[in-house]
Amino acid sequence: MKFSFLLLPLCTIPSLTNATDWSMTHGVHDFFVREKSSHTFGADLGVAGEKTTDSGTHLNGSFTVFLANDQDRLDPDYEPLWYKMDGQATGELYPLTSYSGFNWLVKFDGKLNTPSGIEKQHKLFGGFNAHYTTSTINVSLESLVGYYFLEIDDDVPLLRGYDLGDLQNKTTAYSVMADSKIRVNSKMNAYVRIQQYRDDNQWLENQYELILNHDATQWIQSSTLTLSAEHTKYNLNPYQRTGLMPILPWNSDTLVRLYLSVAI
Repeated sequence: MKFSFLLLPLCTIPSLTNATDWSMTHGVHDFFVREKSSHTFGADLGVAGEKTTDSGTHLNGSFTVFLANDQDRLDPDYEPLWYKMDGQATGELYPLTSYSGFNWLVKFDGKLNTPSGIEKQHKLFGGFNAHYTTSTINVSLESLVGYYFLEIDDDVPLLRGYDLGDLQNKTTAYSVMADSKIRVNSKMNAYVRIQQYRDDNQWLENQYELILNHDATQWIQSSTLTLSAEHTKYNLNPYQRTGLMPILPWNSDTLVRLYLSVAI
C-alpha cells in the first residue's frame, strides 16, 4: 500500500512526553515547475516535534499535508493532496572543542504525490557530520550512506512509451551536504543547505534550500513566521529507455512556503 511508508517518520517524531516540544504549522505555498512555467498554489498544515533524550540524543521530525489548487495538470490524473515528511536522530560522537566536533546521525526524508509527478520518494540515510557552533553561527558538513527510492507517477511516462516497470529507481546511495544557520538579529535567523545524492555511477538528485525564521511572539504567543524555498533537480538518466523521450518533460521543482509555527 503506497501510504504505508508514511508511518516511518512517525517513528522518529518524538514520543509524547513532557520533554517534547510540539508545534503546528499553518501556511500557504507555491509549487513551481520552471520548465513548464507552472505555479501550483495551495495551503498546508503540519505537525513537528523535537526532544533531547536523557542520553543526549536529539530527535526531531515533521509531517506536512499540502492542499494543491492544481490548474496546469502536469499530471493529467492528479489528486490535489500531497505530503512531505522527515525525521532525524543526532548524537555527539567526538567533541573537538567547546565549539566544534563530530556527530552521528540517522535521517529519513520522504514525499508523496507531488504536482511535478513524483509518486513516491523516500531516503533513509545514516552517517556523520563535522560542525562548528557558536551563539551566532552554525556550520556543518555531512557524509551519509543509505537507501534512495524514487517512483515517478505513471500518467505522463505511459504517454511517452514507458512501461510500469520503468518508473522506479531504488539503489544504495551516498550523500554529501553543507549547511549553515546564522543568527541575523535577536528575532531572525537564516538557514542555507546544499546537498547531493549519488550512486556508484552518477548523481541522482541535487537540493538547494533557504529558510528565514522570524520570531512572531509579539503577534502570537510562542510562534515563528517562516519563509522557505527548496529547489530540487532530478537526474532522469536512470529511467531513460533507448529510442524514447525523457520519462518526464521536466526535471526539477521548487517549493516556496510562507507559514506560521505555533507551539502546542
